[in-house]
Amino acid sequence: MSERANAAPPIVCPACGGVNDHAAVFCANPDCGKALGDFRYVQEEIAAEARWHETVASRVSAFVSHPFYLVFHAVWFIAWIAINTGLLMIGRRFDDYPFSLLGILLAIEAIFITGFLLIAQNRQTQHADKRAELDYEVNVRTYRELGEIKRLLRDLERRLDSAAPPPGSE
Repeated sequence: MSERANAAPPIVCPACGGVNDHAAVFCANPDCGKALGDFRYVQEEIAAEARWHETVASRVSAFVSHPFYLVFHAVWFIAWIAINTGLLMIGRRFDDYPFSLLGILLAIEAIFITGFLLIAQNRQTQHADKRAELDYEVNVRTYRELGEIKRLLRDLERRLDSAAPPPGSE
């Protein structure tokens, strides 16, 4: 048999489809870098389990946490106040001071944003719990492997001690 026939087949990356050496742990494609094996990244697993409202909440949370959101609101408030105080004559006033319509709209927006943020926070907690569970599983497996290695070393030491000639017999 040739050496090529004995070689293990290459590993195909499930993310990018790239071909990797059979001993590779991570994809060789620098743009991918996915871990190779019969497991998925925690992020992939969580994304696969996400429900539609969790996805919407994550996107809204990402948008709300962006500086553009603050700039947009600052421009909106300035324009609202300028129009309704008469500083800017684009149209007629529709919300006189103390701007009660603006207050109602902001309260409604706050209710929705709070809901989206709480959903996103719960999801992040689930992510942390799943990561902790995976860490625990890895730790337990490592503990068991180390115990097995220690047992094998003790067994090897006993064999070497029993096979060694008695001291002073040489």
